[in-house]
Amino acid sequence: MLLGGVPSGPLHGQNAPQQGQQPTFRATTSLVEVDVIALDKNGKFVSGLTADDLVLFEDGKRQTIQQFYMVTHDAAAPAMTVGGTADQAENHSHRVFLLMFDEEHLANESLMRVKKAAEEFIQRQLAPGDVAGVFSAGQLYKGRLSSDKIELLAGVRSVKPAFDNRQRLLDSFREFPRIPGEIDAARIADGARELVEQLGVQACQDEPAQCLEGGGLQQIENKIERKARDYIHHARVLTGNTIQNLQYVVSRLIRIPGRKTVVFMSEGFFVEESRALLQTVAAQAARGSTVIYSIDGRGLIHGNSAMPDVVKRDMARSTVFDTAEDAPTILTAGTGGFRVNNTDDMTRAFGLIARDTSTYYVIGYQPDNRIMDGKFRRIEVKTDVAGLTLRARRGYLAVNLPPLEQIRGGGQ
Repeated sequence: MLLGGVPSGPLHGQNAPQQGQQPTFRATTSLVEVDVIALDKNGKFVSGLTADDLVLFEDGKRQTIQQFYMVTHDAAAPAMTVGGTADQAENHSHRVFLLMFDEEHLANESLMRVKKAAEEFIQRQLAPGDVAGVFSAGQLYKGRLSSDKIELLAGVRSVKPAFDNRQRLLDSFREFPRIPGEIDAARIADGARELVEQLGVQACQDEPAQCLEGGGLQQIENKIERKARDYIHHARVLTGNTIQNLQYVVSRLIRIPGRKTVVFMSEGFFVEESRALLQTVAAQAARGSTVIYSIDGRGLIHGNSAMPDVVKRDMARSTVFDTAEDAPTILTAGTGGFRVNNTDDMTRAFGLIARDTSTYYVIGYQPDNRIMDGKFRRIEVKTDVAGLTLRARRGYLAVNLPPLEQIRGGGQ
């Protein structure tokens, strides 16, 4: 099937032509659906819950749960909705995966690591009836979701490293005169002259010969300013591309009924200036029942921090110097997914995501405030059941859903 009826093609600044075959649509509804993962103290899914076991709040006000059912997928049996209708069963009969490679924020070795794991996921964990797509370089491979494993594997293998990626840009921070991290670079780009002077003095004290060779303190300070501004300029471009791609994917997946899973493979990106926009993307995804999971392609990183120091490769540092981890966290927390990081076992990372998206509860309710005003609505799901931990999206953007498109499992 096509992703929202839009064929393959470059994303940025181009309009893709329409396909001749029109998708089949079904009527939309004002019902808000919330997927809920219920886990016991050992992290195992808890079945057998009823609507009476859960309480749902929107913007702090308790809502009436009007539908409640459990969806479960078993590779050896057809998907089931326990307590749902035939129409709801059809909507959830396919698991929908979008493997999204953020190649501009993946170092080459990280990209190779997640590509290999994605291939294993397709070969071993994509079950009959599942559909998936491969998104990279601003476009969906062949412009469609598919159940054809050969096509999907070809899509993963077609993913190429970006010429400029975030880690390559950060390499300049390690070179004399050094900049501790991108937060410092952002401050300098915003005119923090005192920080420039501090780093310049420190650089000349640590490396007096290089300072003299570079023209003295004033020239070193000028170089620090140029380096910081150049990094922030390029980081903004890369971040803008990633967010635009996320917006594109979210706006297309919203047309597909049921739960959709985006596996976002990235090392994270500079988000300090784009937090509000990224939160909006997450809220839009949540409205369309799209759950975003994130895999950090760097693998196991030794030390107390999951982020390597940009100056010394063998040292760990506090994440306060870097905003890269914040971006995936905003996306996953806002949609009810989770982030997998600091592990070399990328196949297991995919397995955790597949398991999480295979069995879940669905709560449906008509909000007391039925005006779709485009504002963010906060959601809380609570329980009095002892030892039970719940995970659900934190809210959604109050917008009307477009007509929904049936899944057709293309590529056969």
